[in-house]
Amino acid sequence: MKRHYIFASHGTLARGVLDSVELILGKQQDIHTLCAYVDENQDVTGQVAELLASLPEQDEVIVITDIFAGSVNNEFIRYLHQPKFHLIAGLNLPLVIGLLISADEPDTDKLIHEALFSARESIQYCNHTIASAVQADKDF
Repeated sequence: MKRHYIFASHGTLARGVLDSVELILGKQQDIHTLCAYVDENQDVTGQVAELLASLPEQDEVIVITDIFAGSVNNEFIRYLHQPKFHLIAGLNLPLVIGLLISADEPDTDKLIHEALFSARESIQYCNHTIASAVQADKDF
């Protein structure tokens, strides 16, 4: 059984995240992108159905969409009933890197929870973080 990743977004964010991932980690296997609304002749429902149909049924799929309750995320929600299907909202580089560098973790729920925790920790208001660190240094 393989694990496939799908990055899905409104516009080309998904492709950009994959480009950044490959710049940092090198060429990746089993990652697919879905860039919705970039071609007016393609509807997102059809794009999602076609992409998921192209993946082997026995394989695991982790989908990461750009925004919770957005139209792209809503299309994938229809597939939550499928076994070995995981949906995450909030596509961002720290989350994706966390998933990929720990890809050998056999427990997918654990993999996802750890990557989410790490990604949340990476979101910082740098003005405050740096000012706090400078103040802590002065206090010593």
